[in-house]
Amino acid sequence: MSDSAIIVAELTVPAREAPARAAATAAWLLDQGVIRPEDRPDPLWRPSPYIPGPAAQAALADRRRASDDAIGDGVDLLDQRRIHHPGGNYTPPGCPHCAVPLDEDAHTVLIRTWFDREEPLVTCAHCGAAALLGDWTGQWAVLVSHLAVRFTNWPPLGDAFLRELHTRLGPRCRLIHHRL
Repeated sequence: MSDSAIIVAELTVPAREAPARAAATAAWLLDQGVIRPEDRPDPLWRPSPYIPGPAAQAALADRRRASDDAIGDGVDLLDQRRIHHPGGNYTPPGCPHCAVPLDEDAHTVLIRTWFDREEPLVTCAHCGAAALLGDWTGQWAVLVSHLAVRFTNWPPLGDAFLRELHTRLGPRCRLIHHRL
């Protein structure tokens, strides 16, 4: 089991497009050398189909701090609807206009609704502004998507790499920082 993960979730790609977009993103990551196929997959020790590639450091925020063998355990391209969560560090997201957080119980109900249906439009109880739930902010977000890339036990990813990854995935990418 992992200690941490950086999940880049794209919130607008529909289910029918997610497998093709995930495959294209994997091909790009392979071509860039950021990942390579896992030669000896193991469902318990190394369950990811990809591991850091020869150019993995190019994806990092601080390339000097990571040695080639300490970058991460794996990379997964996720192309089925799922809830992405921050693990043990959950905090409700804040309003994108005034930053006042949602009530935790209300947030849980909204996430369940989102998983079963469409992304809900949420009105802030403090300032009255309305925004889609995925646009509410927070480092320890809980989001729903059909498409995501999970970097297991990787150091922070660089802004330039994330911008390029976002162009591959779609227009509404969000980061989820998962910690056990």
